[in-house]
Amino acid sequence: MIAGAAASFAAGAAFWEKRKLDGAYDWSERLRPTATERWARSLTTLGRDLLAADGAIVHVGQSTHLLALGGRRLLTDPWFHDPAFGALAHERGPAVAPTGVGPLDFILVTHEHADHCDPKAMDRLDKSARVLCNSDSLKATIRKLGFTQVDVLAEWEEAEAAGLTITAVPAIHDIEEVGFVVKSEGHTVYFAGDTNTQPEFADIAERMKPTFAILPVDGTRLIGGEQWVMTPADAVAAAKVLGVSGAMPSHADAYFSDRLVRAGLASTIAGANEIFARKLAAALPGVRAENPAPGELILLAAAA
Repeated sequence: MIAGAAASFAAGAAFWEKRKLDGAYDWSERLRPTATERWARSLTTLGRDLLAADGAIVHVGQSTHLLALGGRRLLTDPWFHDPAFGALAHERGPAVAPTGVGPLDFILVTHEHADHCDPKAMDRLDKSARVLCNSDSLKATIRKLGFTQVDVLAEWEEAEAAGLTITAVPAIHDIEEVGFVVKSEGHTVYFAGDTNTQPEFADIAERMKPTFAILPVDGTRLIGGEQWVMTPADAVAAAKVLGVSGAMPSHADAYFSDRLVRAGLASTIAGANEIFARKLAAALPGVRAENPAPGELILLAAAA
């Protein structure tokens, strides 16, 4: 009887933890925007500086970045709200509330995890934006929020707009995922989403020739088991294979706020942003190593 009760408790705990990881409780108002002055300065620069408008990145938080390429604005993997009872919370940022992001031409969503597609935040973003995602189920979810231009891109499929080509590229994670390569006349930016190390980096390098890479670095790993996301060292090795002129870390502004998850399910590498920037500078001194704070703008001209 005791063994049966323990098994039932364990099964119930596993069920609710899975619900947390899937973002089932990502409904609270625990939004903690930081660096709002830095964000405002960056947006002012984007508005007045042609060099910035044609090639810049503003880090928002976690895997959310505002890209300015070819005179267009693209937002990657929106996540702005920390759940009341969820597994993840922001360590720093986000730099702005979703209502403060402003006009968008594209929103790029690599996969369905709650820290990459935050429905409440999506509902407060520019609904005229064209959304590119990786699955029909995600497309249906996003269309229910009021977006009318939503397209699914499989690996190596492209979407085009005046001055831009956006290509979905392979990724390896614990669920179906793609990365995106955004190409303008002057820059080619690879946003890798949550990918782990993959042999397809060589194909991406050969076919897309990226000039700048945004790479996940926090090394998310099941306790005693499988790794889901690249470590800083993995990301440095990826930058080398990709042959980029510059790179920055991503997916390292959050932590597992749920004690049960942190103690028994998954772990991340503390300080992964700084570790990546340091390792990249040491291993590839010819590659520009960026580590922007939330709200900080970096120009891509020097990395082209």
